[in-house]
Amino acid sequence: MKNRQRKIALLLCAALSASAFWGCGQTTEEVTVDDVAIVETANPEVGELKLSANFIATINPDESVYVIPKATAEVVEVLVEAGDVVEEGDVLAVLDDTVAQFTMRNAEAAAQNAQLGLANAQLGLANAQLGYDLQYGDAATILNDMNSDVTLTQVEDGMTQLQESYMDAMDTRQQTMDKLKDAEKELADLKEQYGYKEDVDEIKEYAETLSKVPDISELGPAASMMDPSSLVSFSEYGRAMARYQEAAQKDATVDAKIKQYKAAIDQCEEALETIQDQMDSTYENYSRTVVSQDLSNGVLRDEQKQTSQNGISQAELGISQAEAGISQAQISIDQAHENLDAYTITAAISGVVESVNIKEHDFATSSNPAFVISNKNTMVATYYVSEDVRNTFSMGQKITLEKDDKLYDGEVIEIGSAIDAATGLFKIKAAVKGDTANLLSGTKATVTTDTYHEKNAIIIPYDSVYYDGTQAYVYTVVDGRAKRTEVTTGLYDIDRIVVTEGLAKDDTIITTWSAQLRDGVEISARKSSADTEKNAQE
Repeated sequence: MKNRQRKIALLLCAALSASAFWGCGQTTEEVTVDDVAIVETANPEVGELKLSANFIATINPDESVYVIPKATAEVVEVLVEAGDVVEEGDVLAVLDDTVAQFTMRNAEAAAQNAQLGLANAQLGLANAQLGYDLQYGDAATILNDMNSDVTLTQVEDGMTQLQESYMDAMDTRQQTMDKLKDAEKELADLKEQYGYKEDVDEIKEYAETLSKVPDISELGPAASMMDPSSLVSFSEYGRAMARYQEAAQKDATVDAKIKQYKAAIDQCEEALETIQDQMDSTYENYSRTVVSQDLSNGVLRDEQKQTSQNGISQAELGISQAEAGISQAQISIDQAHENLDAYTITAAISGVVESVNIKEHDFATSSNPAFVISNKNTMVATYYVSEDVRNTFSMGQKITLEKDDKLYDGEVIEIGSAIDAATGLFKIKAAVKGDTANLLSGTKATVTTDTYHEKNAIIIPYDSVYYDGTQAYVYTVVDGRAKRTEVTTGLYDIDRIVVTEGLAKDDTIITTWSAQLRDGVEISARKSSADTEKNAQE
C-alpha cells in the first residue's frame, strides 16, 4: 500500500513541477535519470495463507435441563435457591406424599396375600404328588419297563439288521446296473466297429450276396467283356465271412454278460421286495409290542391313575396362578415406589440452579418446570454464517472467544447441515475451554476463527502486484532486466496475496516500486529485508 501511495505522490510532484515551470515562463531543462531501476527482489513463498473473521455468538451451557415435577401435590419444602451448585441426584424440593404412602401400604398387603396363596398351592401339589406315588410306585413301573425294554430292544435289533441287508442289496443292484451299462456300451462299440445296426447276421447276409456274384478268377478271358463293378473276387467273400465269424464270437460273449447282469438285477429286485416285506412285518411286531407295553402299564385303562395325574396338573396350575399373583403384586409395589419417588424432586444433572419457580405451600404440577439447572463445565458459543463460510469450517477447528476483554480458546463441535429458518444462515457451535465461570448464560461474545485458506500456494507481497484494468501483473527479473509477467491472483490479506497462475517458486519478483520501473528496464536489485532475515536465520 505504501508503494502505491509513493507511486502516486511522485507522479503528482512531477506534474506540479512541470506546471510551475511553464507558468513562470521559464525554460525547463530535460532532466535525465540513469535508465536503471533500483529495487528490492525476492522469491515467492510457498506456504499457507489464512483469513480470519469475527462473528457475534450467544453463550449458553452445553447442557441445560428443566426439572419438571412428576406429581401434582403441595410443596412441603424447597431446599435450594437460584445460583446454588448441586450434584446429580441432590434433593431440590419435597412434596406432600400422603396419598402415595397409602397406595404403597395397599400394594404391600396385596403382595403378602399372594405369597400366602402360593404357599397353599405348593402344599396342594405336594399332597397330589404323594398320592400318585403311593398308588403307582416306581418299583412296579421299573420292573414292567425292564421287561418291555428287552422285547423292544430285540425288535429294534432285528429292524436294524434288515435295514443293513436292504442297503447291501441296494448297493449290489447298483453295482450290477453299472456293469450292465458298461456291457451295453461294449455292444454298441462292437456294432460301430463291425458295421451292423441290429444283429451280427447282417454281416453274414452281406457275405452271402457276394457268393452269388461271378468270381473274376473263374471267368478267364470272358471277364474282360463284363462290367467290373459286377464282379467280385473270392477273397472278398472270404474276408466278409471271417469278419462275420469274429464279430459273432465277440457279440455272443457280450450278449451273455448282458443276460447275466439282467438276471442278477432281477434277483436283487426280488431280494429287496423280500426284505421290505420282512421290515413291514417287523415294524408291525414293534407296534404291537409298544401297545402291549402301554396296556400292561395301565395307560389306556387306568382311570384312577389319570384322575391322580389330573389332580397334580390342577395343583401345578394353582402354583402358576399364585406366582402370577405375586408378579402382579410386585409390579404394583414397584409402581407405588415410583409414584412415591415422584414426590421428591431431585437434580437431573450436576450444575448451577439457574431459576427456582416454586415455593413452599404452592401446588407443583407437571405443566410448569420447577427448576432450571445448567452444567457450566462446558459452555457453548453459537453463531451463524453464510453457506460459503460454513463450507470452510471443519470439526475441531480452533476458535478464540472474546468476552469483557478476556480471551478463551475453543473448538468447533457442530456444523449445521440445514439453513436456520429464522436467520437464513447455518448454525455453528463451538465449545469454550478453560475457566468459564464468568461467562453468563444468554450473553453475547465475539468469536474469531479462520475462514478461507490456501495450502501449498505461491504467495508474494501484496504490493508487488499491479493492475492494467482487470489484468494483474508483476515484474520479474530475467537476465538482469525487469519483465512484465501477467498473473492470476487468488486469496489475499493486507500484506500477502496468492498467485494461482503465472509464477513459479524459483522466479525472482520485484517487491518495491521505482519511477524507472517498466518492462525491459535494467535492474539494480537488492534482496528484500524479509529475505535477508530469512537467509540469516538459515
